[in-house]
Amino acid sequence: MHWIMNQKKTILLDVDYTLYPRGTGPFKEVSKRIEKYVVSMLSLGLEEARELRKSYISRYGSTLGGLMHDHGVRPHEFLRYVHDVPVESLIKPDEKLRSVLEIIPYDMVAFSNASRDYVDRVLKQLGVADLISGMFTIESMDFIPKPMKHAYRKVISTLDAKPGDLMVVDDMVENVLTALKMGMSGVLVGTSGKPRGALYINDIYDIPRVVT
Repeated sequence: MHWIMNQKKTILLDVDYTLYPRGTGPFKEVSKRIEKYVVSMLSLGLEEARELRKSYISRYGSTLGGLMHDHGVRPHEFLRYVHDVPVESLIKPDEKLRSVLEIIPYDMVAFSNASRDYVDRVLKQLGVADLISGMFTIESMDFIPKPMKHAYRKVISTLDAKPGDLMVVDDMVENVLTALKMGMSGVLVGTSGKPRGALYINDIYDIPRVVT
């Protein structure tokens, strides 16, 4: 099964754990810094901070959303802190990824809950930044992340696109589910529990199979 596309369609690519394998790369360090931020700011133990993060992600889509709502955290300050990781030493250029994305004949846009600066650094370090025509990051979404519908509506509005002309490629089931509910196509990468109506690939290197 694959997606029938035309030249007007756009692929929305998640970044962390989609363009590189889960459990590797810079997002492991970002997650640790989020925990450290919550522990320090709210004077919590590590396990308490982790439970609070789960609650915030469930209610607001992200830790940042909960901190903004409950504690008035300034989003830019939070993003600078948690994304202050040495991307260049945590991930290597990926020639195989580049060769795969080069044969995709459609616009590809990064669609990530991370900050713009961080996403730009990751794409450059992977060696694929020049293949990506734009970025929708947490700033672009008014700090309301995937899987909240607001983030997807912002993409649709900004691109002046029809939902059916967009495909979300993501490692998170919830993010793909929202895409499907919004009338987009969805590809789940390397995660079990494929949502009904979604396409599935083991890893990003297999994406040509479903879009070409």
